[in-house]
Amino acid sequence: MVRILARDVLRGRPTTATTDVDEAHAKIAELFCSHELAPRTRQSSVDMKLRSLHRGDVGIEFLDYGADVRIEPDGLEDFHLVQIPLAGHASMQVGASPVESSPRMATVPPIDQPFSMSWDRGSPHLIVYVRRTALERVAWQLNGAAPGGLAYGMDLSGAAGRAFLRAVVELHDDMIGQPQTAAPVFMQGLLADTMVSRLLMAMEPPADVAGDGDAESRLVRECRELLERHAFEELTVPDIAECLGVSVRTLQTALRAETGATPSELLRSIRLDRAREMLLEASPREQTVTAVAELCGFTHQGRFSSLYLKAFGELPSESLRR
Repeated sequence: MVRILARDVLRGRPTTATTDVDEAHAKIAELFCSHELAPRTRQSSVDMKLRSLHRGDVGIEFLDYGADVRIEPDGLEDFHLVQIPLAGHASMQVGASPVESSPRMATVPPIDQPFSMSWDRGSPHLIVYVRRTALERVAWQLNGAAPGGLAYGMDLSGAAGRAFLRAVVELHDDMIGQPQTAAPVFMQGLLADTMVSRLLMAMEPPADVAGDGDAESRLVRECRELLERHAFEELTVPDIAECLGVSVRTLQTALRAETGATPSELLRSIRLDRAREMLLEASPREQTVTAVAELCGFTHQGRFSSLYLKAFGELPSESLRR
């Protein structure tokens, strides 16, 4: 899966920062649409960081509220968003349909009906903006028809989701490049259209038309989301199965068929990903490999280093020194 670090999103672009809820609300309302914004805890402040860059019909945003918040937009109407948590957990509710969101599952808010969102503290988002007219134009070019009803979630761990992320990264890197290195105008349009076409191809079918084979995929997806949310806690396979409402055997069979991994191996992979994110973000003067390993649930330093080297092709200490 394509890994995107929060610090790399629109690097070099100005960052709007505020701890005032009203100011954060005004900034986001100006950029997107009118909405309600409220902390979900007793705290009355946020620690918002916002970077934004638009070109033509598309845009990329980095948004981190730095707090547990609830967001209730009035409606998007003339643009689509794909909201990708770079870490942590978020959720969206559209009527009776919930979507749990993580770095492996993006949310795609509807443009024609109300919805609400809850973002957890520690869930910075990369947001892809596409004007409605651009999506419709590319859909006609791709399928000879207007886009149907888009699903509310996008699986970023599958082939189509990974292709979409690669297209987003390519567009992003061209948008933040220096003028002398930016692609010619016609190539800029091609990059944007490629990203939009990948978006259309990555959308899941709505839940009410999903076939029986999708139920197992949904189980695996929910398992990943559960492990993402509780990666640093002590989890046993029976605990995981009970939380998902299935037997241990059903869970193990589904994971083995779709990922080739056991629940414990999947949890370990998620913890390694978290450790890598922390090491790349940390300063060697302020953090140690041992401390990061322990925070991520690895109690044996030698074992952690061996697993890390096998997963990422470098030692944890090398990542920390980057």
